[in-house]
Formats: sequence, structure tokens, C-alpha cells
Amino acid sequence: MKKLLILCAALLALSPLYAKTKSERIAFSNLGISLNGSTTGVGFTLSTPLAKHFALRAGYQFSYLGYKYIYSDFDPIMVHNQSVDVPEVELDAKLNIGAGHLMVDWIPFKQGKGKFFVTAGMFVGSNQLITIDGQFNMNDPNIKLIKDAGLLHEIEFELEGDVLRVDDSGKLGAQLEVNGFRPYVGLGWGRAIPKHRFGFRFEMGAMFLGHPKIVSDNLKAGSSDTLYGETQNVLGKIIAYPNISLQLTYKILKDK
Repeated sequence: MKKLLILCAALLALSPLYAKTKSERIAFSNLGISLNGSTTGVGFTLSTPLAKHFALRAGYQFSYLGYKYIYSDFDPIMVHNQSVDVPEVELDAKLNIGAGHLMVDWIPFKQGKGKFFVTAGMFVGSNQLITIDGQFNMNDPNIKLIKDAGLLHEIEFELEGDVLRVDDSGKLGAQLEVNGFRPYVGLGWGRAIPKHRFGFRFEMGAMFLGHPKIVSDNLKAGSSDTLYGETQNVLGKIIAYPNISLQLTYKILKDK
């Protein structure tokens, strides 16, 4: 993130130094900024020409989606030959797809002045794509009975066929982890630096996540021969995240 911010600042600083006539189209001869709304969040991008058919873009997408729900499908726990019902627990699921990005656009038509482009680059963000956390009310009478009997770890939460167990503090949680470094390819229509002051731009592509895996300290020992067996088999096939983006662009420098 810091490196991307430094690059964005450098683009701002270098553009006036390299400003030339419109026909020369040299690197850093102009600068554009865009506000983006996409399936990877909302954010901003700074853009500058690199060569006749190429442009450089760098920015950040902010994304944070949270969802709370109640889970109550627990099996009763036997405490001193007595069946004790496990109370419901609120689970907090969070999606964090936000990341910094660095892209190079190739504009193949109209001597690099066309609107169609192909782009490639990378996103860099947190490797925890999804987190799920829950905390039992430790003052609940049934939870107290179960804890006093040393049986909290017998409370089990099923996640798509895999089993998590509650720890001694009454917490349970899991994370869906992906690669922090995510290659990206895409294509679209519109100029990174608009012809006039304002412009619009559309882009679609795919961010490659690697092979996602679920990680948790609450995994029940022996619940699967491999890490989260059944769930892992499904998640292992999901290696890309789609990006569909609409961008409002603004040209910062005037053409001379």
C-alpha cells in the first residue's frame, strides 16, 4: 500500500516536469484521475501515458462488506448425564476484497488514441479474503454449565461439511485465505486520460486469487484428512474473482 501511494505521488510530481505538446505523447506528459465503482469496491486511480500505445495506472480500491447472522444449529452437550442445549451465537462474516493496484494499458488502435484497451497488472491486498467470527455469551447459564464441565470444545460448528470447535474462551472463527499478490488481466472501453476534462470508462477482467483455503485454530482434529477436505475441494476450483468497473475520469493537466 505504501509503495503504491509513493508511486501515485511520483506521478503527480513528474507530470508537470515532462509536459510537452499533445503530439509528442511522451511518458508522463499528462495526468488523469478517476473515481471507480466496481466489484472490487470503490476507489481512485491515477493515470499517465508511458508511450504512444501504453498508459500506466496506480491506485487503491476500498472494500469492506459485513454480514451478521444467528447460528443455532448446535447439537446438545451431555453434562453429567444431562442433555444441555447450546444457545445461539451471532456470527460476523466480513469480505475484504480491497487492494492496491498497478496496471499497464495497451491501446492498440488509432495510433494509441483509441478508446479500446487491454490491460494487465496486479492487485496487492490482505490475504484474508473472508473472515467469520463468533463469541458465545459466557454468562449464559447453559454455557456456564458446559464450561465448568470442561466441555466447551465439544460445541461444534459445521462449515460446509467441515467442523470447527469452540475454544476455552467461547470463541470460534475461520478465515478464507488467498494470495496477497493477485495478477490481473482485463479489457475495456474509454480513455484513462479523457480527451476533454471529463470522461467515462468501462472495464472488465479477472483478478487471480490463487487457490483459496480455509484456515482456523478451531478446526476439529481429524475432521478431514486434508485441510478442510470437502470445502477445500470446492474452494480450490475458485481461482479468479471478476472485476467489472465503471470509472469517472478527469484530466488534470491541459494539453498545450
